[in-house]
Amino acid sequence: MGEWHKGYKIDGPVTQYQAVVASSVTSGNVMSPAAANAAKFMGVTTEARPTAGMGVDVQKIGQVRVVANGAITQGDRLIIASAAGDVKSVETLIAVGTESPATEYNVVGRAETAAINGQIFFMWIGPETVPLALS
Repeated sequence: MGEWHKGYKIDGPVTQYQAVVASSVTSGNVMSPAAANAAKFMGVTTEARPTAGMGVDVQKIGQVRVVANGAITQGDRLIIASAAGDVKSVETLIAVGTESPATEYNVVGRAETAAINGQIFFMWIGPETVPLALS
């Protein structure tokens, strides 16, 4: 199947290897996530762009480089970690079933390799929603 890319306009600055979401400002654009566990994941930037309105290449499927927020183990499901568009493992949170106020986890992919905080590593894009287990 290969890797697929799409060009989007941005609603603010983005960095390389950043998860981006559908814009809440301009239909058809992408933007940095507002916070952790952001919904409407659109892909990962392959380049940095400093100014709103510029075009950016976004990888939508396949293996992509991303930035780790915390320790990540190969195979972990990943969510957006912060407004910086980095990613973190959600495995412990899913197992425990508590992360108020979340009711679901917006998984963006799985770790292809292990990583430490701040490291650029490989993720397989695979969005899914995982409901929070209520006890």
